[in-house]
Amino acid sequence: MKKVTIKDVAKHAGVSIGTVSKVLNDKGYVSSGIYSRVTEAISELNYQVNANARSLKASKTNKVGVIVQDISNPYMMSIAKTIEDKIRPSHYHMLVMSHNEDPHTERELLQLILEQRVDGLVLVPTSGNADMIQKVLDHKIPVILVDRKVEGITTDYIVDDNYYGSYESIAYLHSLGHRRIGVIYGTTNSSIGKERYEGAVDALKHFACSNDEALLVSGKFKAEDAYKATIELLFLPDPPTAIYCCNNTMTVGMLKAIQEQAWRFPEDISIISYGDVNQWELIQPPLTLMTQPLKRIGVEAAIILKNRLTMEEPFPPKQIVIKPELLVRASCARRSEGE
Repeated sequence: MKKVTIKDVAKHAGVSIGTVSKVLNDKGYVSSGIYSRVTEAISELNYQVNANARSLKASKTNKVGVIVQDISNPYMMSIAKTIEDKIRPSHYHMLVMSHNEDPHTERELLQLILEQRVDGLVLVPTSGNADMIQKVLDHKIPVILVDRKVEGITTDYIVDDNYYGSYESIAYLHSLGHRRIGVIYGTTNSSIGKERYEGAVDALKHFACSNDEALLVSGKFKAEDAYKATIELLFLPDPPTAIYCCNNTMTVGMLKAIQEQAWRFPEDISIISYGDVNQWELIQPPLTLMTQPLKRIGVEAAIILKNRLTMEEPFPPKQIVIKPELLVRASCARRSEGE
């Protein structure tokens, strides 16, 4: 029986020999449609790659992509800095980009990742573009998701237990006597936004807090939208006695609105935020926070990435969920039942 050659595969798939070579060696960009045609042809013809052609990776670029939500968010950049510190001794360099919660921008950046032929990708996803993320994985580029999961994608990820963090934040405010609690949430189209929203709502129901839907306002994970959301809450005929804000960026807008309206915390309103303690060191009184272990998240993401880049034997996806911790400080006050 005649041995199947790369020329036969190219003819069967209706592409050039060079395109087949790109697929075999994971070198250069190939569209998903052509990639599928070539891999199907390889399977149908039972083409066997010889040992010389299977040169692990024809050429490493020593570039690692890092795509975050927002490069102005200290939480995101703290993770990126930790990853950089861990991979630089191995002579890898980072390409850092941000999608600003825009799925179209994220899609363009993922396309750029393919064109740049990075050796690995750390991604804080919008939770859209599952097909493009899968395409990156199909090109044998390891992807480590941080902060959020993407439905339908099986890969390494490191995330907070976002539901738990939100639930416990509301539970703490309830323990101080608050029943009318405002919630500034992000968006519910991402895993992080959905889980934090659901954790807060379920806690409000469990503890029989006010079910006034006007107390639940989206800040869209943006400071300016959170500012508007806070103004809405403060101007309600019966305003909340406490506000839980679901991330660092939105807390900036919340604090600005509270200060502009000359409200004091915790005297006039109690506030609690989900995020990183380092960003709020200069705020007085100190904020009560549901804290995220940034150093651990960054270190573990870097370790997984380094293992993916250096270990020849494949290993199952690492899926790590970390419980955040409540840091009680001075921005929340006890409220008596009669107030």
